[in-house]
Amino acid sequence: MKLNYSYLLIGVLVLASAFTVKSIITPSNLSNNEKKIQKWHSVEEAVSLAKTDQKKILIDVYTDWCRWCKVMDQKTFSEAEVSKYLSENYHLAKFNAEQKEELSFNGKKYTFKLNGKRGYHEFAADILNGQLAYPSLVIFDSNLNKIEVVRGFKSPEELMKILKENT
Repeated sequence: MKLNYSYLLIGVLVLASAFTVKSIITPSNLSNNEKKIQKWHSVEEAVSLAKTDQKKILIDVYTDWCRWCKVMDQKTFSEAEVSKYLSENYHLAKFNAEQKEELSFNGKKYTFKLNGKRGYHEFAADILNGQLAYPSLVIFDSNLNKIEVVRGFKSPEELMKILKENT
């Protein structure tokens, strides 16, 4: 009986050390500064920053209830290459398509419109060409001309391809 517990103990130790080594070397264990986007701005802040350095603006249009929006935050935006590329080439803004606060953009005021139980923000409807689908990314040049609307979840590889085509 003593021998069986020894084998069991050795097996547990081997498995524990394997998981420990794996967790040390995986990308998911990088610090926040190494893998995540440093700062998401409000739309207004991103517009103001773009005027100073002529970088493009990427607006992530999301809702609080959108599962794929959360997956994109966790899987795509947190990937090191994507995060670095976005931070270097774009001013990044998050916009909740159901927010209640008024927004001014490019000389126009936008408000929340009640529609059923939730409603939507006019700004989201405008920049998404009336197709409220989440997540959606909207790319603008520094003069606030819309370049592209990217709908749906994108893997890091898919997003990098799209971003490089627009830079």
